Amino acid sequence: MFRSSSATGAAVADNSVEMREPSKAESENIDIDVTSRRGASEINLETVIAVSEEDIAKQLDREFPDANMVPSVYDVLKTCMTAAQEEKFAGAGYSVGDWVEVQGPDSQWTLTYVKRIIKQAPDEWDWNDPDNEGQEPEYNFYYNCGEYQMLEEERLRSPQEGLRRIFGMRPWIWRSYALLRYENFVRFQKNHENDFNEVDAQQYARNLWVEWLKDPRNGDFAKRYEEVGEIAQREMLEHILSPFMDIDEVTENEKIWNFEDENISTYTYFAVCGTGSTIPLVCFIMQLIIPILLLSLAVGDRADDTTAPLTEQILSSLGSCNPGEWSIGPKDDEDGGAYNSQDGKIMAFLVVAFYFFKVVPDTAVSFYNTAGTADTTYSRIMSMRRMVWEQGDDSLGQVLGYKFDLYMNTAFECFLYALNLVIIYNTNDILDVILNALAIEFVHQLDEDFRGSDWWDSDYRHIQAGVCELIIQKCLDLNVLKNPQAFAHHYHVDKDKVVAACGGNGQGLFNRRLALEDQEDVKYMNGQEAMDHRCASTAKRLGKTFAIEEYEKKNSYFGFEGKIMEFFTGRTTLGIFNKLEDYRVWSRWEKVLFMAEVPKGKPWENEEENKKVVSTLHEPFKNHNVIAGSNSSKAFLLQILETLILYQTYRNVKRCWRNKNYFAAASRVFFGVFDWFAVAFQLAFPFVVMGSMVYVPMCY
Repeated sequence: MFRSSSATGAAVADNSVEMREPSKAESENIDIDVTSRRGASEINLETVIAVSEEDIAKQLDREFPDANMVPSVYDVLKTCMTAAQEEKFAGAGYSVGDWVEVQGPDSQWTLTYVKRIIKQAPDEWDWNDPDNEGQEPEYNFYYNCGEYQMLEEERLRSPQEGLRRIFGMRPWIWRSYALLRYENFVRFQKNHENDFNEVDAQQYARNLWVEWLKDPRNGDFAKRYEEVGEIAQREMLEHILSPFMDIDEVTENEKIWNFEDENISTYTYFAVCGTGSTIPLVCFIMQLIIPILLLSLAVGDRADDTTAPLTEQILSSLGSCNPGEWSIGPKDDEDGGAYNSQDGKIMAFLVVAFYFFKVVPDTAVSFYNTAGTADTTYSRIMSMRRMVWEQGDDSLGQVLGYKFDLYMNTAFECFLYALNLVIIYNTNDILDVILNALAIEFVHQLDEDFRGSDWWDSDYRHIQAGVCELIIQKCLDLNVLKNPQAFAHHYHVDKDKVVAACGGNGQGLFNRRLALEDQEDVKYMNGQEAMDHRCASTAKRLGKTFAIEEYEKKNSYFGFEGKIMEFFTGRTTLGIFNKLEDYRVWSRWEKVLFMAEVPKGKPWENEEENKKVVSTLHEPFKNHNVIAGSNSSKAFLLQILETLILYQTYRNVKRCWRNKNYFAAASRVFFGVFDWFAVAFQLAFPFVVMGSMVYVPMCY
């Protein structure tokens, strides 16, 4: 079995992989925590003096390596199978050197390693209290992992790569099933016991797990589950329940999920819910037309020929620095004209300077925030939207909302301010320069202002429910569930068995007619669900309206699209917690739940062989970014580069095409072009403003 708590692995630099030998301190388990700056009184000075400079250098190299560390199969299995082994951190779930998956501020899980553990007493513990003399508190443990610091233990879990090698893919099939059962169970019905804000998602899933684990058809998996021991059991369960933990955090943890975030706009609602398009479309039209009108009025007020096309008039203005050729022409002093005057030049220059020192940093931060890598509620939402977009699982409404939100909060902001620079060059009244700048700010904030209205989701329930649905959506990979071949490949099961289990018609775990039938079949319900179903049927027969609302899940919508679709077609798949209704083919799920094979033998015992297999650029471990590691800034820059070279578009199209989602593939090509222009204009904007700071004094 495993004996060392230190990671053995490889270091990667310049996209090449080389094995890194463990340091002397690692191989001999020398206990030198030279990097600790907490609890200094506990450090023995003589021990510190005895430690060699070489050991200190190696310790620092482990915590601050010059290259990305790369795990081996041995490393990821060790975390899953062994308990934390550092006595001074008794009670901690992980050891220094363990490879773990970390949930960063963007809500994505990244494979990295534990560099340091920090032990702190709870804030409420009083060391000066006589009753606490001679006693130890229940310490809180925080972890520095990769580039992340001071992470709570809830943000760490065992690597999926290791758990899959131990248990196979069957638990992940169960997780998809459990997420669909949860979506079917909860409601958007305030003050009802099954309302999504009232249901404990983790407890609901745990009950389903126990029921599945004890199923006689799951005997081989139950045997492996008992065989691996309590540590691996705990790690498996905590890992597989992590989406349900995320759902509970959305409904309970206001510190992490603060839906008062001012960056959340009407476009964000449209992107998350896929419905409620009226106000976003109205807002979009206003944000386009108002700047064009301002530009037209500024250019059209000039003394020269106004019959030429607007673009020609603008270009002729910008193309000349000779006041005699400048198309607007100065007004007489008594008319208040400021063109080609010292006051006018100063005012225009100050506006451009404001843009350089305030607007350029603001747009850069907005770009970073919208890309989904910042530690804000809005950024977390955009990160999950990007994951669903890359999977090709979003609806048409979600696609439009996501792209509106993305473009209007990145490139469009830069476009607005650049447009205002043009308006300034065509404005010869100092007061108009200020008023036009204020008008642009008004246009910029329109989508957030609509969302801040008292009548717009004042208690944030719709956006909360939408984010819960988004968590489910990103974990399911709907294109895989629809396609038997993709399902077989993804979960490592026999394709013919999957096709047979799904009726042989190529629809996979997706069938509208069968889903409606299975939802009415009591044999696919538990006792409470069956009782509620019978009570609802009786209440309908007796015409008891309030009883129906109590026992039957009510269709709730955000916006009018779902109501219209239900009225004309009877479909409720635009309803809140009903969007995945067509995947509730419980009769088919019953056949595939136990289909994945449990790995043969005991893979954790092949230590020497496991140390030779490492994560590589071409075959990376699950959730491991070989290039960026856990560095969110590197990941952000890599995302920009992939967009500019169109690799991100190629990857998304390839994935959608492989899953036979041809409409999604086409939309990825279409929006890939817009993504390129959006990023390019965002990067060019600071240089436009810098050029304007020179251009204005010379040419205004």
